[in-house]
Amino acid sequence: MKKRLLLSLLSILLILVIVIGCQNDDEEAIGEEARTINFYYPDGLPALTAAKLSEEKPDIGENISINYEMQETPDLLASKIIKGEADIAIVPSNLAVQAFNKGIPYKLVGTSTWGSIYLVGTMDIGDLEDLKGNEIYAFGKGLTPDIILRYILSENDIDPDEDLEINYLGSGAEVAPAFLGGKTDLALVAEPLATNIMMKKEEARVVLSLNEEWSNIIGSEKGYPQSSLIIKQDLIDDEGDFVEEFLKAYAESSGWAQDNPEGLGDCAENLGINVKKEAIIGGHERLNIGFTRIKDCRGEYEAYFNAILDFAPAAIGEKLPDEEFYFE
Repeated sequence: MKKRLLLSLLSILLILVIVIGCQNDDEEAIGEEARTINFYYPDGLPALTAAKLSEEKPDIGENISINYEMQETPDLLASKIIKGEADIAIVPSNLAVQAFNKGIPYKLVGTSTWGSIYLVGTMDIGDLEDLKGNEIYAFGKGLTPDIILRYILSENDIDPDEDLEINYLGSGAEVAPAFLGGKTDLALVAEPLATNIMMKKEEARVVLSLNEEWSNIIGSEKGYPQSSLIIKQDLIDDEGDFVEEFLKAYAESSGWAQDNPEGLGDCAENLGINVKKEAIIGGHERLNIGFTRIKDCRGEYEAYFNAILDFAPAAIGEKLPDEEFYFE
């Protein structure tokens, strides 16, 4: 009788050990599944680079899910970065430096898009001197479009405040109807809005590529890095394998966007990206989409940040970033 009782007790104990062990395994698995990565990016051109990723949502890394969230305004995106809510983000390159200089722990991983801002007009512009005495409708006062335009003009001995008039509107979306309505002969807009304008106004054409002019002045091969991919330091530290797999997937998405304008147009429509398919196809060569890892374009970044520091230091937080800023 005692033997049977002892065997029964041992059996019960063994069952309890197995059950508790299984519960622990389940709890560990649940804990591992809990991490959600927030990937934020602005509507428009940067969103196109992540379109394939966002639509297909491939599995990247074990027990990790990605929340793809497009931000409708620059202010909303900047808020996510300043608050440190984004794990991964595509941002204007100068915002990446501002955040780093404020002590927000993001690393610059690479370029999402190169310069895609253009001066569209209905008048003949032989060279930059021909801009003198004219009015330009522009957007983004104090931001990248404005900084790049003013830098180019200044480097060509044109005073942007004295030699011509720059009339700032709230956004590129406001500049387009003003130009189409005949209020100005020159409009500063980004692609693919530039193509959209030229499709609606036959006599309109690109009279100046800011990226090409920047390249001529600075001597950089690719131009200026308009938007950049940044990743939070703790994600890099905690999930290094995931980060590398994500970068491969993002590079694939960006490459696909470069090579498949028609498919990209369909994808943009499905995702609600505020870019028309016709404009993507018509202006594809001017989009300058291209993910480039920082190790392959650091020279372009340093030239860009140095020029801004001399010309508009507040735009990058008054100082150059140190080595810790760059992801290796």
